[in-house]
Amino acid sequence: MGADFEKPYMEFEYEGEIYKLKELKGGHNGSSVAKACKTHGAQWDDEKQRWIVKVENNLIDIDLTNQPEASKEIPESKAFLKSLVIVSSPRRSKKSIGYLYASGAKEEPPRYPIDCEFHMHIRVKVPGKPTLHNPKPFKLEAKGLTAWPPSIGTIYLHEDEVELYPEWVPFAKHLMKPIVTILSGDETIITDVYEQKASSSQKESFFTKALNWLT
Repeated sequence: MGADFEKPYMEFEYEGEIYKLKELKGGHNGSSVAKACKTHGAQWDDEKQRWIVKVENNLIDIDLTNQPEASKEIPESKAFLKSLVIVSSPRRSKKSIGYLYASGAKEEPPRYPIDCEFHMHIRVKVPGKPTLHNPKPFKLEAKGLTAWPPSIGTIYLHEDEVELYPEWVPFAKHLMKPIVTILSGDETIITDVYEQKASSSQKESFFTKALNWLT
């Protein structure tokens, strides 16, 4: 499953200043990524007392380079931020995972409505700057869904602050302040949902694939 989405606004802090992006568009398992969303069978969770379905390949792609209107409030003195790219972390240890929590008792089959959570690790790239990532995953959440894949217009809420550190600096979270902080409180709205087949268009070097797998 693939989807397109938009964020009416997103705010982030960089070097003590707050910057706002408006009408930001992106893709979930879209044309620039190779794998589509997969769901597994429902399992009963005794602790949560709910049916749970694990969702994998939650791949996010946001590219500001072709969205000048979204970044028009960023001043020219910080023009490099207008080339910001956000993708899901490809590292094995930073895999983004989702869960569907279905209604129904243990003695019954799972049923709607369902709640959905995505626990996301992202990689943020800006030309000429170190690659950033969030050591701690952040959560996107939508409750009371009556269909899966989620229907157009579904809103995911983001209530965590996302602290981003240099990805390849060991123990950066413990040694320094975050380089960028994405503020909480924005929304992600599904604007299209479609079948997404695996693609071979995304190419990575052998070294990059090995590094992502090992880490």
